Amino acid sequence: MGHVFGTVTYEGKPLPTGTVSFVPEKEGLPMAYAQIQADGTYEASTKSLGRGVPVGSHRVMITAMTDGGSGEGGNLIQLIPTRYGGDRMSGLTAEVQEGENKIDFLLEK
Repeated sequence: MGHVFGTVTYEGKPLPTGTVSFVPEKEGLPMAYAQIQADGTYEASTKSLGRGVPVGSHRVMITAMTDGGSGEGGNLIQLIPTRYGGDRMSGLTAEVQEGENKIDFLLEK
């Protein structure tokens, strides 16, 4: 396992919410997830193995939505382009090694 953390920015500004998902290229390894904090930072973990991300190559997907503000049943608004929400469409990858892995994601339109 590697300790994976970093910052997610969109158009040069920290992304204030969302989820980062690490999908392992190697079969049988668990996916890892991270909640993006208000300052754009994240720290990834797996449900089955706890803190960290399995060592190896990963496809990465990032989703970020906010409530449209119209109360219950309000529309969710995408904060970033939808292509980032698919591990095969996002173009984002991560190579995780044992130890500390600072991986920043700089998203653009």
